[in-house]
Amino acid sequence: MKKFSKLFLLAVGAILFTFSLSACGKQSSTKKASTDKLNVVATTNFYGNIAQEVLGDHGTVTSIINSPNIDPHDFTPTTATAKKVAKANLVIENGVGYDTWVNKLQARKILSVGKIVGAKDGDNEHLWYNPANIEKYVDALAAQYGRLLPQDAAAFKKNAAAYKKKLNILNQKMDQIKNEKQNANVAVSEPVFNYALQKMGFKVTDSHFALAIEEGSDPSYTDIRDLQNNIKEHKIAFFVLNKQDDSKIVDNIADLCRKENIPVLEVTETMPKGGNYIDWFSNELDQLAKIVQTKR
Repeated sequence: MKKFSKLFLLAVGAILFTFSLSACGKQSSTKKASTDKLNVVATTNFYGNIAQEVLGDHGTVTSIINSPNIDPHDFTPTTATAKKVAKANLVIENGVGYDTWVNKLQARKILSVGKIVGAKDGDNEHLWYNPANIEKYVDALAAQYGRLLPQDAAAFKKNAAAYKKKLNILNQKMDQIKNEKQNANVAVSEPVFNYALQKMGFKVTDSHFALAIEEGSDPSYTDIRDLQNNIKEHKIAFFVLNKQDDSKIVDNIADLCRKENIPVLEVTETMPKGGNYIDWFSNELDQLAKIVQTKR
């Protein structure tokens, strides 16, 4: 009887020990599963869209500014924004003075596109309108994700390579426009699209006017007069209008262009909600291609 009791106790102990190991295994598995997914936050939706493409199914990317109705320059983070940033494994910013508000929040790790591409304070901050900058950003994402999740580093590199292939459509369209253009002089409401224009061989003739609008001040009388004369004398091929401008001066300039049959290329500083970076940029290039073709 004692022998039976002893065997019984040993059996129960073995079962409990096995159960304990199983429970520990489940906890370990649960803990591992939670660290296998990254929580990424991007200040703007176009960077967020690209970040998700490279991340794939290894986590989630949340974009703080995800609508063209929000002006990134005027954005003020809320308590909810601060919480999202604090919980993120990685926060993505444009840098170069564009989204400085994120630096005031408690982010664990910030990836700055400006630093990646070597942009300095005072440079044009609209870095995403240059596909070459996006290629560098994509490579930096894969490298950073790989450091955070080493076991999935190969997957991130593969996703990055696939995305860079998708970017070829933008470069092809820009090269075609560059080859077909006639008049290279253009005017812009703000320097939003300037990187793309420069890559296609266009020359912006109203930089002083555009900078004043971007900084929220009124352009000088001379700047306005010179731009109006260039429009009336058809010295520019087209006018690039940032649709997010709310300046009456810019509205008047755009109206004058239409009156003088100067094409107006409409662009936005932030991506339409629910869109993706390549389609957004590609659609604007398609608009420009039509303008160039009618000017031939």
